[in-house]
Order: sequence, then structure tokens, then C-alpha cells
Amino acid sequence: MEIVRPIVQEMFIPANYTSSPEIIKNCLKEVLEGSTLEPQAGVLDNTDMTKKQREQIIKEHMENFTTKYYESDKRWHSFLPDDTHPRKQKPIAKRKWEDLEKTIIDFYESQKTEEKRKKITLRTLYPEWFEYKWQDTNNSNYMKHIDGEWKRFYLKDEIIDKPIVEFTALQLKEWARNKIITEKMTKKQYYNMAIIIRQSLDYLVERGELSVNHYNEFKVNTSLFTPVIPKEPEYEVFSEKEEKDIKEMAMAEFKANPERTAPLAVILNFSLALRVGELLSLKWKDLKESYLHIRRMEQRQYTRDEEENWQLHIEVVEHTKSDAGNRTIYVVSSALEIFNLIKESNLNNGYKCGPEDYIFMSDNKRMAVHSMDWYYQKYCRDLGIVKKGNHKVRKTALTKIGDNPNINLKDAMEFAGHKDVKTFITHYCFSRYSDEKKRIELEKTLNS
Repeated sequence: MEIVRPIVQEMFIPANYTSSPEIIKNCLKEVLEGSTLEPQAGVLDNTDMTKKQREQIIKEHMENFTTKYYESDKRWHSFLPDDTHPRKQKPIAKRKWEDLEKTIIDFYESQKTEEKRKKITLRTLYPEWFEYKWQDTNNSNYMKHIDGEWKRFYLKDEIIDKPIVEFTALQLKEWARNKIITEKMTKKQYYNMAIIIRQSLDYLVERGELSVNHYNEFKVNTSLFTPVIPKEPEYEVFSEKEEKDIKEMAMAEFKANPERTAPLAVILNFSLALRVGELLSLKWKDLKESYLHIRRMEQRQYTRDEEENWQLHIEVVEHTKSDAGNRTIYVVSSALEIFNLIKESNLNNGYKCGPEDYIFMSDNKRMAVHSMDWYYQKYCRDLGIVKKGNHKVRKTALTKIGDNPNINLKDAMEFAGHKDVKTFITHYCFSRYSDEKKRIELEKTLNS
């Protein structure tokens, strides 16, 4: 090995030794007596990188940048690319070859990571975030809804192909504002849509690939939202007369066809106020004397195939919509009579009524939601009233409870399976009285 000793006493590495850091170290050990250079294996932190990969990085680096050992300071010297430096490169120096090697490799690896980070877009990130999001919920119906939001609001928007690292708070605010205006979004629609971009950026922050989520740095002007026009009570609840007429029609239907209990389910829920999935998942063990334990529900579950098509299947799950949904409610005497009629009908049909058997049966299996829907449609059509289904029955029953000044609001919410007062008051309290009755009550209250 040729040793060159100019005034600065520098030693150049011959070209035939630049292909392998190991060879360089062995050579230096032979020619420099008393050298402090001693090989140290395993000093690199990146254990996932093979020896061959490390050697290739060093080889390519040394082809582009001079790498020398100076006896004057007994250090290895080289350079790293740096666009901010006048010569577009910055000097580095280490006493040990292994330290220099590690510095060089870490630099190029960080460059690769940065280049990869700069290529992340919403389009490339969405599939990974979607799978991550799915791990946090057992509700595939919700995930199907999110996927629908993606296809509706994002898939044809140019924002999904822009590098996420280039997003600014101002750009995102302008995008959100434009989305609200062009799509005529209500407040609820906007926040449902924004879940995807907001939580995707949060996900990158959690992974350490984004320092801050700029979507959390602004608020949109609420005046931009399309206002929601409240529906008239006739669309939300059954009036006193409508409830009376439907109950009579349903009972007549059952007496004409005593093997069918769906009409009784219609009558019963005016006293139970259950969600339809809760109602049709009831088992006989849930009814104990005058109390009914709500502990499970029917749930629409979806699976997604490799072509991203969604397949529906229905199952009963051993939990309710929320923690507040798991509740025990009082059953009034008229509702207990309906339960007795259902049990009698089931036994006559040959259905078992043991603790684990479902209460509502049809064609030798648990009753389906569409069975009840058919009767609601029929009754509303025959009565000539606005079409309403089971959820409106639930609202009707809860409105009646809310109207009673002797029932505590907290008790009413527990009966409903709610934990949010605002939800109960906003969506489950309506006027069920005719204009004439309201006038009579106002006369009693205000005409003193």
C-alpha cells in the first residue's frame, strides 16, 4: 500500500481497497504500527441492514466523495452532501472507521426515509390507515360508511395525490371550506367526511412521520354549513290518534292470523321503546317478572373482498349500541299481556320458549327486521298517514315519557339507553298533540 506523506501527512486509500471497509481496516492495521484503529464489530445500530448492503452504501459514497485518514489528527475525514454548503458538501471526521461508517450509512438511510416520507399521499396512505382504523372498532357497518365517504368525497379530488408533507394549515382550511360550500354540507356531514383526512394525519404523527397535524390547527366558520331544517312532528312521531289506530289494526291482524307475532311486536314496542335490533334479539331469559334486560342486538356486519366489494351478513352480538344501551327497563302490565300472547302463539306454532330461545320467531327462525318493516308500511298506507317505522315508534314512546313531569330526566334517559342529555332532548322529544289540544292546554296554563 502506497503511503503519501505531504505536509499535512495525509494517507489516501488506494482504489483497489475502496470496495470493502473490512479490507481497508485490515490493510491499515498492517501498515500503521501502533495505530489506534481497531476493528469493532456490531457498532451499527441498524441491525436490519446486511453487511453486503452496508458495504454497497460505503462503496458508492467513496466513489463520489474523497475519504482519507489524516495522521496529523489521527481521524478519518470525508464529506456528506449538503445543498446549504457553498461547495454542496459538508466535511465530517471521526477517530474510528466504524464511527465514520455509521455516520455515512445513517445519513443515506435517513435520506431514503425522508424521500419515502415525501412520497406519502392520502391515496397511498388510505388503505393502511383504513386497516389501522378497523382494528379499533368491531362495527364493520361504520367502516363501510367511512369507505363510502372516501369514494364520494376524496377519490376524485386532486388533494389525495399531493404529498402530505407539503400540506399547510391554510391550504387545508381552504380545501375544507371549498368542500363544505360545493357539496352543500351540513355540520354533521362535514365532520363525518373530515374524519378520514384528520385521523389519517393523526396516524402519521403517531408513526413519527409527521411532526404536526395541520388539520387540527384551524376551525371552519359554522355559518358555511347548510342548515338542517327540522322535520315536522308528524314525520318523527305517531300522534295519539295514529298510535291508537295502529294498535287496533295490528291486534285485528294478529287475531285474524294468530300464528304471526310481528303485529304484536309493533304493539309491544310502543311500551318498550327499543331499537329494532334490540327488540328482535330478545330471549325469554331477558324477561323476569316485570323487568326486561336489554343486553344484545342484531347488527349488520360487512366483509370486504380483495376487489374492495362489501358483502352483508346479519348476526346477533352480545352487546348493545353503547354502554348505556345495556339496561334493565320496567315492563307495564299491558306489555306483559302482549308477551303472554306471543308465548302462547309460539308454543302453538311448535316454537320452544326456553330461556335461550328468541321471543320473536317466524318460519322456524328468529324474526327478521324486514318482517316488521312490512307491517309498518302496510298500516301507514292503510291509515293514509306519513310512512313511519320502528324508530319512530321508539321516538313516540320516549316522547311520552319525556312529557310526564313526574318522571325524572335521568330515569327517562336510562330507559332509552342514552347517556347524552342533548341527544335525548334534541332527537326524542316532540309534540304529539293536535293543534286543538295544544290550544286547550295553553288556555289552562296561560289564561289566568
